[in-house]
Amino acid sequence: MPSSRWAVIPLICSLVALPTISNAQAPDSTKAEAQDFVRDVLRGLLGPNWNLFAHGGLTTDDRFLLQRAVAPLDGERSLSSSSGWDVGAGAGVDFLLRMGLRASYTYRQSKLNFKTNNGDGSDALNINDVGTLKSNTLALEVMRYMLPSRAAFTPYGTLGIQTTWWSLDEKSPLVTSSGASTPFSISPLFSFGVQFKATNKWSGRLEATLSSGHNPFTGEKSFRASSGPTIDEPSSVNRTDFRVAAVYRFGKAKTPAPPAAVTNK
Repeated sequence: MPSSRWAVIPLICSLVALPTISNAQAPDSTKAEAQDFVRDVLRGLLGPNWNLFAHGGLTTDDRFLLQRAVAPLDGERSLSSSSGWDVGAGAGVDFLLRMGLRASYTYRQSKLNFKTNNGDGSDALNINDVGTLKSNTLALEVMRYMLPSRAAFTPYGTLGIQTTWWSLDEKSPLVTSSGASTPFSISPLFSFGVQFKATNKWSGRLEATLSSGHNPFTGEKSFRASSGPTIDEPSSVNRTDFRVAAVYRFGKAKTPAPPAAVTNK
């Protein structure tokens, strides 16, 4: 993975570990920090703090493998996916003022292409649309907001884990499933983005998600590419998703009662 992609991880971790900002609090029914687990966290989970969301966007993968052409003098070519798309939905709960959980399902699809990798700008070995790679992903994440979750605008970061099932639609004999069962992987998940409030019930999100999982073209039960001898086959593949999401929140933030007037005697 290019080092620039992992440069966002310190930012995500800083958001997750960011201390509370007392002067930026918005009226809410949840606590800023859990002082009593049962009272503060469990009541937050059981209270009117849940939300539903739907998301969609673009997805890209790193190179799956590198092969030498059948005629060695022709050079090398790589197998990678074009920019694909993803859609999904999920549910979340903000159990503290700046902390929440979310679970989601995402379906992704992108076309597979062979690209010349000789370093001279040549496209002599290019073959487009040799298959369609699909995946189904379930994810569970912890969310950390920089400002209260019901603020008009707040950056956020997430840390989580995901499980992914891959499938392949074959369009060329050069890329086949070889009768393999659906490749499966469990991997970490990192996200960062911004959330903005539209109404009391509706919010929007813009986010980028980084993940790394098992390469579906690696291992005994994997997809196969037969365009030439393989010279590089990474065991894991990195993925980046850019998404926009719509969020519907149940319940309503409670406004604390105004302080009692002090009478001077």
